[in-house]
Amino acid sequence: MTAVARARSLPMWRALDIRDFRLLWASEAVSLVGDQFQLIALSWLVISLTGSGLALGTVLIAVAVPRAVLLTPFGVLADRQPTRGLMLVAHLGRGAIVALIALLVVAGMATIPVLVILGVLFGVVDAIYLPAQQAFLPRAVSADRLPSANALLQGTLQLASVVGPPLAGVAIALTGTGIAFGVDAASFVIAAGLIGLISTGTAVAAVHHGRGTIGASGGPTTDGDHESFGDALRAGFAYVAGDPAIRTLMLVALVLNFALNGPADVGMAWLAQNRFDAGPTGLGVMAAGFAAGALAGTLLAGNARLDRQGRIVVGGVVLSGLAIAAVGLLDWLPGVVMAMAAVGVAIGYVNVVVISWLQARVDPVLVGRVMSLVMLMGFGISPLSIGVAGVLIDIDATALFVGSGVIVLAAALLAIAMGLPAMIDERPDAPQPELATTPVTGDRR
Repeated sequence: MTAVARARSLPMWRALDIRDFRLLWASEAVSLVGDQFQLIALSWLVISLTGSGLALGTVLIAVAVPRAVLLTPFGVLADRQPTRGLMLVAHLGRGAIVALIALLVVAGMATIPVLVILGVLFGVVDAIYLPAQQAFLPRAVSADRLPSANALLQGTLQLASVVGPPLAGVAIALTGTGIAFGVDAASFVIAAGLIGLISTGTAVAAVHHGRGTIGASGGPTTDGDHESFGDALRAGFAYVAGDPAIRTLMLVALVLNFALNGPADVGMAWLAQNRFDAGPTGLGVMAAGFAAGALAGTLLAGNARLDRQGRIVVGGVVLSGLAIAAVGLLDWLPGVVMAMAAVGVAIGYVNVVVISWLQARVDPVLVGRVMSLVMLMGFGISPLSIGVAGVLIDIDATALFVGSGVIVLAAALLAIAMGLPAMIDERPDAPQPELATTPVTGDRR
């Protein structure tokens, strides 16, 4: 067998057998490339206007707060409404907002207050897309293909993050930030077109846990009556509270996201500008270093089985803590890039394994709500993490990154003390808590 044939036979490609997943994957690929242009453009625009990590943190918080607040309510929506339509609306809405930013930048009218307002709107629409995509995936892909599907999506994100930031940095240096925002706006429109091609009757190959079922329409069905919105929301919280494995995992994730999100979002732009004087190109290279490592970690995870992953997941957390601390200690740009790559390897692997494990474990009638709560552990803590990082990095960048590493290592010890490795080693379809209320019915693609 040739090397190409062996590569094609790897388990990580299995999800591509499903047409609707291929369309989702293509739409994500297009959108993610555009997003890299926006991320670099926004960071560089704010740093150029103000020179302040606190100002950049303020703009990022404007996106993060409404997204965090609305994730769980929109998770209920994702369990009740066709997820295809929700993803389509979200792509078009985000494209319109970014297009407006591009026009304001070109016209020289972009200010921090305006960016904050548009950031709030972007965060609202983003909160529609995220749980809808998470709910769509386990309904379109059977449980044994979830590591493949998540690895392909995460791998595409990381590949786009390798290619996109350096290109964006060069494009911004040559043409300015307005063009970069325009690229992202166009990518949302193309992504929406691809989502529109997804069939309106997604078939799902697996039924989870024997309580909810998946119909040919692609949505969970039961014989129960409709819940009120409040009851549906409470059912999601009750499900998580009643599952020790998910509950513990979310606590550890909360600590990790607090430690890592702010330094990563605010820190790289600050380092490029103030420590290394490397400009937008240096920022792009650092972002690409993280993405290259995450791509490697994702590829490894895409070919892994979901069983016996507990110690490996905790080991990945330890690696990320050591590497992020090294970022604060190094005054050599290539060394920082390598340290960020190590963080990426760890986070890329852990994310794919943990997300796939969760999607295989959670009852399908609650997957939108539960996954929105899981994402809330990242998005909900991000405003606080970004705010703290924005203040501390202007005081002592080294202390910020070293402190981040110490917190991550403490999270690893917490995970071990609470028995998380053994919990992750359980079969994903181990007995789950019974639903606190009657699930909703209807078509939920």
